[in-house]
Amino acid sequence: MSREHWSKAVPLGPLPRGRTWLAGGTLASLSLVMVGVVGPVVAVAQQTGSTAVAARPAVGGGGGEDHCKQKPHHHGDGDDRPEARLSDRAPGGGGHDDDDCRGPRGPRGPKGATGPTGPTGPTGPTGSTGATGATGATGATGATGGTGPTGPTGATGATGATGATGATGATGGTGATGGTGPTGATGATGATGATGATGATGATGATGATGATGATGATGPCTDVAQYKPNSAEEVKAVLLSGTPWVGIRRLTGITNRDFEWNNLGDNGGIPTGVSLCGIAVSDHAGLVHVESVGSDGRIYETDCTENPASDFGLTCNQAWTSVPAPVDHPPLRRGTVPMGDPNHRPKGMK
Repeated sequence: MSREHWSKAVPLGPLPRGRTWLAGGTLASLSLVMVGVVGPVVAVAQQTGSTAVAARPAVGGGGGEDHCKQKPHHHGDGDDRPEARLSDRAPGGGGHDDDDCRGPRGPRGPKGATGPTGPTGPTGPTGSTGATGATGATGATGATGGTGPTGPTGATGATGATGATGATGATGGTGATGGTGPTGATGATGATGATGATGATGATGATGATGATGATGATGPCTDVAQYKPNSAEEVKAVLLSGTPWVGIRRLTGITNRDFEWNNLGDNGGIPTGVSLCGIAVSDHAGLVHVESVGSDGRIYETDCTENPASDFGLTCNQAWTSVPAPVDHPPLRRGTVPMGDPNHRPKGMK
């Protein structure tokens, strides 16, 4: 039996049959989604099965089992549409040969119109939270938004801990000189500084007026010298240095021992305390070296030294000074005046 004949036996045209298939499949899929038993893929599979059942009409007048039940499709053309499966079955009865159920394949019918959207089913229970997906790549930085309005000033926070002292900054430029301040109190006198270097000699000043004659000072020590030669080979010399009398002797011949051998006569004693000598004289007196000096008291003081043997050249001076009485006019000299007159005029007694 051809497809056309099978279609006429079923009192439904291509469009009513498509609607019946769509309605049955939609209701079955909606029911499965509402109870949350299967997913969308299972619902589509169930939709296909329900359509085959709903679209298969009861053909034939007998109440026996239809031998053209839906069987697994064994064709190799890959056409598993419900229309293809239904076209493999013949609506006739009584025969059990498969050839009685399969007519020639008709042309593909046009795609039916999309049925109306069914009502939204109730929301299913929330499924368990899935595992957190991997963090996506950081998106590009968005453009800077406009500056928002300034918010109200917040409360002053607690003072933070004092930070570490920063490095000393560079010395700033010298500021302008400030005005002169008031004079401060006089400070304590500082320590005397070191003596400065001597300055250059100033110009000689004008000669001052002659001062009054001062009082006569004490007589200073006297200095004097005297000498004689007792023979051609020796020399004796007496010296008064700063009031101290000395006497010495030396040889005048030979090449050695030609220096004076001196004796300090100030240590001989006999000069009164407070009397100083001034002037000195030396002479030979009966083989002795005789020394004389004048004291500040007006007296003459004298002492003698002996000459040592040639083997011990020198003088021995150990006699104390003795004084000679001060010079006096004794007897007093006569002093008179001779009348002066004309030498040519003689007295009468002398003529």
